[in-house]
Amino acid sequence: MKETQPERTQLSWRRTLVSMTVVALLLARLAAVHLETMTAGLVVATTGLTWAAAVRVSRRRMNRMTTPVGRELPALAGLILLYCAMGTLLLVS
Repeated sequence: MKETQPERTQLSWRRTLVSMTVVALLLARLAAVHLETMTAGLVVATTGLTWAAAVRVSRRRMNRMTTPVGRELPALAGLILLYCAMGTLLLVS
């Protein structure tokens, strides 16, 4: 069965959400194991909020597949960069 472009794009967004969920869980675990209680709580909360924002942007984009990317792409790129920065800070500390 041949998939259409919107179906492939939706699958791509879902794979992105799955990978971001795994990264969020790993960052939260790393913070909980290696940081003090207060700092770990802050990192876990920030990770959760970033993940929730990524889910919101991705779902909104999947629901509006017929329109161009528009403003969602910079928002998603910013969220990914925030994940990278948080992971780097956790690994360095």
